[in-house]
Amino acid sequence: MSDQLPPQPLSGTELSARLRGLAAQGAAPATGAQARSRAQRRRRSRRVALFVTALAAVALTAVTSGALGSATGAAVPPAASVSHTPTHAPSPAPVQRVTIDLDAHTLTIEGRRFPISGLQDNRPIGERAVTVTAKHPALTLPPDKFSEYVPRMQWAVTFTDRHHHERLLMWALDPSAGLNGIGHDSGAGSIALAPQAGKWVYDVIRPGARVEIKGRQAASADPDSVCYERQPVTGGH
Repeated sequence: MSDQLPPQPLSGTELSARLRGLAAQGAAPATGAQARSRAQRRRRSRRVALFVTALAAVALTAVTSGALGSATGAAVPPAASVSHTPTHAPSPAPVQRVTIDLDAHTLTIEGRRFPISGLQDNRPIGERAVTVTAKHPALTLPPDKFSEYVPRMQWAVTFTDRHHHERLLMWALDPSAGLNGIGHDSGAGSIALAPQAGKWVYDVIRPGARVEIKGRQAASADPDSVCYERQPVTGGH
């Protein structure tokens, strides 16, 4: 059993004296309003501390990610630079030029000139500039309706006329036919060359060649049915 005596209750005078002493020392108990204000300040302080901590964590993450990204980027070799130097397409081959002079009875191609047969007055070619369409080692034309002669041409070169018909432009005389027509106006709608010259021209001339036809041509002509060399070429004929 304790030997201490139980505390004696304070009288009103003693309690008032003690409270005044505490107030004088600044330790007086807070009122209800003061207690609530202090609690609010403590809560605000805790929230600010949590917010600052969260911001610090975000900043640390960003710095770490940036450092990792820099390290990763440094490890990847730079992409090979693409050259922007323009590439030049090869220039198209120049158009081959050929000149037929009906008055001089000559054909000029690749710097060489050959004698030709000219055109009969009533059987002109009817064109001043044509483009070579095709070449035929041998070509059989429709027969002459009056004489039933069947023209057979070798080393024939053709063009397409304004009516979109393929027509004979030049050919080489058969060696057995002689050279009677060379240098004279004997062609029936096309020109002819000597055998060796005709073969050389046939080999050199290219489809797409532009042929200028100079010299006199009759303004009118017999019908194409009469000018067998003016007949449209179809297939091997």
